[in-house]
Amino acid sequence: MRKEGSPMRLHAGVLISPLALLLGLACSGPAAVPGEEAGGEPAALALQEAGASQNASSTSTPSRVEDSVPGRLSAGPFELTDVNGTLFFIATDAEHGSELWKSDGTPGGTRIVEDIRPGQTGASVRGLMTAGRRVYFAADDGTHGLELWTSNGTRAGTRLVRDIAAGGDSSYPSTLAALEGVLYFTAYSPELGLTQLWRTEGLPGTTRVVPTGLAYPPSALVPMGGQLFFFGGDRFLRLDGTTGAVVTLLDFSDRFDVYTAGPVVADGLLYFIIGQSPIIGAKSKDGVRQDIPRRFTLWKSDGTPEGTVAVADVPALLAFDGPNTLVTVGRRLFFSADDGVLGSELWTSDGTRVGTRMVKDILPGADSPRIRSLTALGGAVYFSAYTPDAGDELWRSDGSECGTSRLKDVMPGPAGSSIAQLTAQGGRLFFTAREQGRGHEPWTSDGTARGTARIADLVRGAFSSAPHDFTRSGSRVFFAATEPARGTELWALKLARNGSVELAADVAVFPETGDGAASGSEQGNRSRDPGAGPAFLVQDITPGPDDPRITESASVGRTLFFTANDRSFGAELWVTNGAAAGTRLVADIRPGPDSSEPRDMTPFGGALLFFANDGIHGFELWRSDGTPGGTRMVKDIHPGPQDSRFFEAPFVHGGVAYFAADDGTHGWELWRTDGTAAGTRMVKDLWPGPDGSSPQAFIELEGRLYFMAAEEATGFDLWRTDGTAAGTVALDLMPGEESLDFTGAVAAGGLFIFHQYSELGDEMWRSDATPEGTFLLADIFPGSNSSFPTDLTVVGRRVFFVADNPDIGRELWVTDGTREGTALVKDITPGAVMDPPQFLVAFGGRLFFSAQDGGPTGRELWVSDGTHAGTRLFKDIAPGPASASPAWLFPVAGKLLFSADGGHTGPELWRSDGTRRGTRQLQELAPGLTGGDPYLFTATREHVYFFLGFSPTGREWWALEREDLDD
Repeated sequence: MRKEGSPMRLHAGVLISPLALLLGLACSGPAAVPGEEAGGEPAALALQEAGASQNASSTSTPSRVEDSVPGRLSAGPFELTDVNGTLFFIATDAEHGSELWKSDGTPGGTRIVEDIRPGQTGASVRGLMTAGRRVYFAADDGTHGLELWTSNGTRAGTRLVRDIAAGGDSSYPSTLAALEGVLYFTAYSPELGLTQLWRTEGLPGTTRVVPTGLAYPPSALVPMGGQLFFFGGDRFLRLDGTTGAVVTLLDFSDRFDVYTAGPVVADGLLYFIIGQSPIIGAKSKDGVRQDIPRRFTLWKSDGTPEGTVAVADVPALLAFDGPNTLVTVGRRLFFSADDGVLGSELWTSDGTRVGTRMVKDILPGADSPRIRSLTALGGAVYFSAYTPDAGDELWRSDGSECGTSRLKDVMPGPAGSSIAQLTAQGGRLFFTAREQGRGHEPWTSDGTARGTARIADLVRGAFSSAPHDFTRSGSRVFFAATEPARGTELWALKLARNGSVELAADVAVFPETGDGAASGSEQGNRSRDPGAGPAFLVQDITPGPDDPRITESASVGRTLFFTANDRSFGAELWVTNGAAAGTRLVADIRPGPDSSEPRDMTPFGGALLFFANDGIHGFELWRSDGTPGGTRMVKDIHPGPQDSRFFEAPFVHGGVAYFAADDGTHGWELWRTDGTAAGTRMVKDLWPGPDGSSPQAFIELEGRLYFMAAEEATGFDLWRTDGTAAGTVALDLMPGEESLDFTGAVAAGGLFIFHQYSELGDEMWRSDATPEGTFLLADIFPGSNSSFPTDLTVVGRRVFFVADNPDIGRELWVTDGTREGTALVKDITPGAVMDPPQFLVAFGGRLFFSAQDGGPTGRELWVSDGTHAGTRLFKDIAPGPASASPAWLFPVAGKLLFSADGGHTGPELWRSDGTRRGTRQLQELAPGLTGGDPYLFTATREHVYFFLGFSPTGREWWALEREDLDD
């Protein structure tokens, strides 16, 4: 048996040449993948040999290189970049902020290169690019703005290349590309107001503008054969790296609204796609109006104008989403495209019109397999694709239909393994995948099913270590991964000694050293690391910094429902109970990678009401109890594929949910539901006929339900309903007026308080639901101009709001619903300065908010009881003139949560019990002055959830238990 911690070897499988596949028998079923048993079923992993388990982590794990920031204050390494065997990357620690680091794969050899901007602020390093034996990047040293820097890995060799925008201005270097040791990049010149192409050799006097004559910034810089190719506005150009001459290869100015993909290099040729959006009635250069159809054309170029030719019109690309949109394997190009008939499928081209074709209809019919992450390795392309029987899994293609098949079913069954972060490094594939009972963990493959295995289960259980940014440097493959107690840190794998592509199928991981490794530790409801603090990452739904696009959420008891897109199932309904294992997809409402896009979520009777599109019935009303079986459409209100949905969530009143819907006959009208199909019906056709009254802005007052709706005679006005047709009546509060706008109204003291346009502009009004009791409260900005009231916040029987006045600017006001009781609370920022109070919330019978008094304290936390004397600075969180900038104030469980910067941490998680003494930082979620920047708090019965603005895991849910608010 192999000793614990000794190198583990993944054996290469049998290789089948692409030529043999192309010349083989016609496809009569799924093609056999190299390393699979006959019939397409994967063979047992070769790891079974020598007694090894299929789970690579059972004998050894990758090594965490360095915990740059102990505890959960993770370094968040990103932009991992190899420079001649040394890894450079960007990381953040509490002492230096975000700076340039390097690593040789050992803890001792992992260190900051230079503190470019001394102190905790960090230099905002970005855009690492290798040229020669140096790394180039953009950084801000606090004096010169964001400019181009370079480093050879030493402090002395790390320097500003040139201060292009002299002084504290920034030139924003970007679009970096290396050509024979010379770096080309774009930079902005404030003097000229232009972004231009520049070049540098990294030495004084070698940095200069490259004349192109372009009015638009160059983009998509690609080197080939000693020359640089790029797009500039509506032209494709070539720059000679020796003479500096710029030649136009293609002028496509005759096209309108153009976007491009590529270029990519294949066997001495450049391939790119030019897409034309459809335009109705476009005006051509000769003045003739015509409809321009949607069109995508594949081009190739040998670097000369004559050799830049159109290959073929191709279907619409699936997406212009980065370097994996077009991928070359030898002389062949691969991409995914949708021909409008068979869905988005895998396409290929050999540079000829005849040879530009669909490879295979992976998901037969019009549905799409959502091909993602095209990655070249050897003579094949690998990618993630969805099928109903296996979900989202790893596929392989050599460009033939027979040679295109699923490589391995990592998680058997329709759920799929949700392949992510697929990349080729050192002759192997690296990616993340999930399995039953496990989160996203690191996997590797030599291109065969037999040689495809999980490297390690870095965090046991359902929590995802979410590895990303796999990058080979020297004899190691580095990546970033997340542990609950340590956050996101740098990890490494060690390749075989000779490092060759042929033998790189042998991967060895070197053992954990040091502090007793939480790697492999069970992650349950939360991390119990005593130094970490109470808040924790719930789950990394989309591995790495990718955003799962969480767009809506709603709390139902102990459960948080939300919409998320894990890149496998599209935007669908998810739930969490605060534990990784309890964070899951509820149901794939629209099967496959397409999205049902759940929206307008409303808690209702212990369940959730929402609208979703299952791909058959359009956007209709659904109900879910958080289980697959309990998630169903309530009623197909508009029969067929059309939508019944309006643009506002249902409103619950008296155990019934009210909403606007269109049944295809009456237009958008008032509907009600008790959660059953039989109990879902139209209340009344308020505007008879197909136009619809568009009910909206539902609000309760004194136990009755009111809403806005349109009627032909009165326009938009206030209506009242008891849920019956007879009891649904228009109130016509402003006889003779065209309409009334209750959008954003609040109820306080038995009155509606709202803002309304009239001849006096947009000002504050009130109503008791009678014509006599509906009137203007105050013309705060005198005359026809508007005070634009916002942030209406109820505290007891009064309403606070923010409004403009020509003499005092935008300040805090209050009303009790009477003209006499509508008044300025306090001119907090003296003079007509537009620096208004923000984030108003009611807490403990008072108003808390963020404000700037124009004095020595900056923007801080304030409190008001509605009087001038009782409106004051609550606490100077960042002492002195600095601003704490309190934001996202959220009352919960007798505490006030918010984001604030104490002056040395950046914006972090704070809490208050309503006293100055009880107002303190609850946790530092990210190191240095960047801060975690928590925002958008929401609560369930047991947890408070929020996002971080700065997080290496992207926009994912973080949580803390309510009981921890009392710690």
